[in-house]
Amino acid sequence: MNRRQFLKWTGFVTVSTVGPALLAGCNSSDDDAALPLTIPCKFPQSIASGDPAANSIMLWTRVVPADADDVVSARAADIAVRLVISSSDQSALLGSNKPLAGTIVHEVALSAKADWDHTIRHKVEGLKPATTYFYQFIAGSSISRVGRFKTAPAVDADVNKLRFAYLSCQDWSINHWAGFTSLASEELDFVVHLGDYIYETVGEDFQKGAVEAAHATIKLPDGPFKNGKDGARFANTTADYRTLYKQYRSDVRLQAVHERFAMIAIWDDHEFSDDCWGDSTTYDNGSFDAKTGKADNKHETERRRSANQAWFEFMPADVKFDITDKGFQNIRLYRDFRFGQLLHLVMTDQRLYRADHVIPEAAAGSSIGSRYMVPTAVLAGAEAQKIAAAKPSGDELALVSILGKTQRDWWQNTMKASTATWKLWGNEVSLLKMCVNGKSLTAAPKDFQTEIILNADQWDGYNAERKALMQFLSSNQIKNVVAITGDIHSFYAGQVYDDYASGKPVMIDLVTAGISSDSFYSYFVKAVSDKSFAAVQPLVFTSEAAAEGIAIQMISAGVAMQAGLTDLSNTAAIAAAVKGAIAAGKLPAAAVTPAAGLSATAVNTFNETLAGNMGTVIGGQIAALAAAGRSVAAQTLYGMIAQQLASAMGITTAQVPAAEVVKRLNPFANQAAGTPPAVNNPWIKYADTDAQGYTVLELTADGLKAEFRKISRLEGSVAPQKAVSSVKTITVKAGSLDLTFTD
Repeated sequence: MNRRQFLKWTGFVTVSTVGPALLAGCNSSDDDAALPLTIPCKFPQSIASGDPAANSIMLWTRVVPADADDVVSARAADIAVRLVISSSDQSALLGSNKPLAGTIVHEVALSAKADWDHTIRHKVEGLKPATTYFYQFIAGSSISRVGRFKTAPAVDADVNKLRFAYLSCQDWSINHWAGFTSLASEELDFVVHLGDYIYETVGEDFQKGAVEAAHATIKLPDGPFKNGKDGARFANTTADYRTLYKQYRSDVRLQAVHERFAMIAIWDDHEFSDDCWGDSTTYDNGSFDAKTGKADNKHETERRRSANQAWFEFMPADVKFDITDKGFQNIRLYRDFRFGQLLHLVMTDQRLYRADHVIPEAAAGSSIGSRYMVPTAVLAGAEAQKIAAAKPSGDELALVSILGKTQRDWWQNTMKASTATWKLWGNEVSLLKMCVNGKSLTAAPKDFQTEIILNADQWDGYNAERKALMQFLSSNQIKNVVAITGDIHSFYAGQVYDDYASGKPVMIDLVTAGISSDSFYSYFVKAVSDKSFAAVQPLVFTSEAAAEGIAIQMISAGVAMQAGLTDLSNTAAIAAAVKGAIAAGKLPAAAVTPAAGLSATAVNTFNETLAGNMGTVIGGQIAALAAAGRSVAAQTLYGMIAQQLASAMGITTAQVPAAEVVKRLNPFANQAAGTPPAVNNPWIKYADTDAQGYTVLELTADGLKAEFRKISRLEGSVAPQKAVSSVKTITVKAGSLDLTFTD
């Protein structure tokens, strides 16, 4: 590579320092034989700022000829641009195209280069700490909107309070983006984005639901079909990934957030490919050799490099990227930020360095049994084998790692050295164990009648490394560590244990829902709607009609047991026992006949499956149907339980406390004692699995307050006027791992 070409690719990021000289040129070199053109221009993706430090900021824009398409890359030459920064309060001009006024503290000449899709990412140094600045880009007579950013406090500053928002999972093709309007109106110091800023696919099944009319279908310039010759397409080239960022950033509501707050961003999987690891994709199961036990996914190095480049071009992040490096790890995203003595924010990259899933897709036959719905014992066994295989390498976690050794060491050293009151971890995938104990599901497939990990693509699938990190915090007595997390399209709050099998909590995980995505609940509704998973459907959702169906099953099982049947998996024998009871006049036929008019509207039971006593919603529905006289089956079951209790207690059925009956209407409860099943995940203190939204977090030296802002539903094809439907507030005192909740 000659020097001219090297400068062409490495001169994208420019730097200037605030000082007395204005219009200081930067990025000049003998490569610039021709001056950049000055032509009528526009800024179709507006402006953005990112990575605020005490003395610096990264500023971004994209400028194209006025007659160019907003998304399709313009074939123009480089464009001359000026950046202007003011220290005066320009709040009245924020978000407008009016010329920036007040005290101009910095002005610099830049160039929007065609090779980088006419984007500019310019770092300004020499700024004052804890100071609000306003900025604007100018191309000839064309001016951008006015933006605002706030620098971080000095590292040694005594900061009273910090307030920021964090978000993730903004799918252009799902729901609505009114949440960004609400987010832009918040009083914040900065914003954190935890990944899935874009979704690499267009037309996936999960993207075919309701979406606001304001979001037209995205057309990828090169994207091939994901499966065969029709259906979903996926980003495959730099042009494809650029298109996604440009289309997403064309929404004025997202633009408003970028114009108002500096953003600290990391990626997750969809900036490259769903559930990816390194440069490997999971669109197919990959390969598996049963003789050697070796498995692998498809490696797409050039596609990964394209994704890296587009992220670098469009995100205002102060990170290292080397396009001349021919590998896929040519960008480093993990980094940390200090906000005085109050906050140390540590951002990690959990995709570029991660190992293959502990159980490869090809070995399991599909994502089920590999990434999702994996028996805990099977997962643990496979992980132990990989740890043993990696020991000779000097890093026994090498084959079961999300972070990779270099980043893991950096994380540990950074956490240990931090003197800040709060250590917050920008963490893409949840640290909270999410399992279901299927032992009480006698009607479920045998493989499900054990403890099942729901999502092994998150930290549950890399348990050994999670334990190592948590035990590091514990042994070094590192306090006030809180993960801020995205990815799983739900709100969760809970405690992270150093060992979920027999350990203790050492930190907290606060998981925000996707701001615009299908919810975690909706994915499982689709999964258990398949006939093969019908037996586990009550763990995800129920309805009046479904609850009555369970009441009928409980009646039938009771009748069969009274007839001496012990094998309750023998459905034919149960049916025969019920038929005999009806013929003998012991059971009315209506008791096992579905009632007309009951609602089939789904009611969420997934929340309590993950963070409560299973079956309480179903039991409550059966009780309500019995009390209202709307279901003979519910009334019969209620009466049968009351009679059994009356006989056991030596009282009349009228004297049996209703609460004792209701306890036993829970299909998963111990019928003799009325005790509910154990909570699957007692460390999860709050779960809302059917939600979209974002989180606002406020820090003081005394404590933390997080507000889960849940977004209202789409109204037809129009975003709702009132974006936020509810707020759940979580507070944590400094030095404590207890969470307190209020609405």
